Amino acid sequence: MELDVWQLQKEAVSEYAISKDPVIDEITETQAIRLGFGRRWLAHQCATGALTWKRAGVHRNSPKVYSLKKLKELKDGIDPLLKSLI
Repeated sequence: MELDVWQLQKEAVSEYAISKDPVIDEITETQAIRLGFGRRWLAHQCATGALTWKRAGVHRNSPKVYSLKKLKELKDGIDPLLKSLI
């Protein structure tokens, strides 16, 4: 049980950090592909509406930016500990 509480505290701290500074959660499309999220997988998730992206700048050739937390949730699923609380 202590491990579960520790993990929940860790999740809460990460959520708080992301809410205070959302830039730490951002990842570009190239970085996402390097981490193992495929280009086709990203395109499929965007096409189905499960994933959204935004431009890092105002120009057309600015990199697409995704949420790393959202990518991990889509790829691995929701954490079983958090799922048990819902």
